[in-house]
Amino acid sequence: MVKKSAAADESIPLLDLGKKVYEKNACVTCHSLDGSRLVGPSWKGLWNTKRAIQGSGPVLADENYIRESILEPMAKVSEGYPPAMPTYKGILSDREIDGVIAFIKDIKE
Repeated sequence: MVKKSAAADESIPLLDLGKKVYEKNACVTCHSLDGSRLVGPSWKGLWNTKRAIQGSGPVLADENYIRESILEPMAKVSEGYPPAMPTYKGILSDREIDGVIAFIKDIKE
């Protein structure tokens, strides 16, 4: 059984929660914050940009895309990256995902 993270405390601001989730759930292993290339795309400047997707046209990196990428990571794999991301369905709460989205929005170019 997969346990939900304890990071979803309602008293933590979403931006801080997103950073905590990034650090505690291995996001930091594959997604940089400085634009450098790792296993997965960097989160720097990701928000609201067009993303090339393997086997289909580009998509906008908005809330829906990020949420889907966290819950169903094989649905739209970024061009040039391996399909290596695990699902966080049942691991992250909706609030934690909202926190990750807020954190990604805040990482500007």
